[in-house]
Amino acid sequence: MKTIIRASLAWACLLTAAVGSSFAQTQESDLSATLQQSQQAGKFTFVLFYRDNAAQTQQMLNVVNQTLAARSEQVTIATANVMSPAGQAMAEKFRVSRAPMPMTVAVAPNGAVTGLFSRQVSKAGLDAAIVPPVMMECMKQLQDQKLVFVCLTRSEQASVPTGVRTMQLDPLFKDRIALIGLNVEDAAETKLMQQLKVSADQVQGPYAALIAPPGVLVGHFNSASTADQIAAAIHKAGKCCEDPNCKHAASAEASQSTPVRR
Repeated sequence: MKTIIRASLAWACLLTAAVGSSFAQTQESDLSATLQQSQQAGKFTFVLFYRDNAAQTQQMLNVVNQTLAARSEQVTIATANVMSPAGQAMAEKFRVSRAPMPMTVAVAPNGAVTGLFSRQVSKAGLDAAIVPPVMMECMKQLQDQKLVFVCLTRSEQASVPTGVRTMQLDPLFKDRIALIGLNVEDAAETKLMQQLKVSADQVQGPYAALIAPPGVLVGHFNSASTADQIAAAIHKAGKCCEDPNCKHAASAEASQSTPVRR
């Protein structure tokens, strides 16, 4: 998770669909509408931002089109000229206005930025930006600066460790926590399981992996983990608060803060 989500947060828009090698001028409202329509259809949107129609821009567009052409049911392709007011506004919205151009930004149906490719792009990179649902939601919550507890389960109903439930009542954390369920038997999320450094065999009852912005794996917690232990782990990872006298500091120093054996 550290590699993919950390990068995606730092990457933290659209014009007409680009099917050939020419570029159209579109208003910002049309660009926003393209994003909205794509998201409502459950599609990823790949937006190529550019300054000019130079060879490097054409090359990137060709790779994007050739790679994603067969995925029309999953993907919308768009272009945006950052020299136009509309394109510049959208580039600023996605925080790429000062980035080297051309640049392709991948936006998931839930609004998460799942990929950013500056100056050149590869088929492997584009394919990797089309992430499965649970990873997509993790990336979105991290980009919203949430502490993400991925609650692992072997069924459709995820169990939340008691310590995590208690954390949700703590004024310091309650508005910063997101809970996301992950079925360990879901083959589509195998890569996420690997990045969380957890195996299906470890999940015996309530079990959660905690990741913090921009993609730091804080630790694993089970039914025996207390809220104080979890808070201490968050503090130790530097993701608690900016108060030098934080009440969790002493616990962090006294504890290894990862109570679950791996």
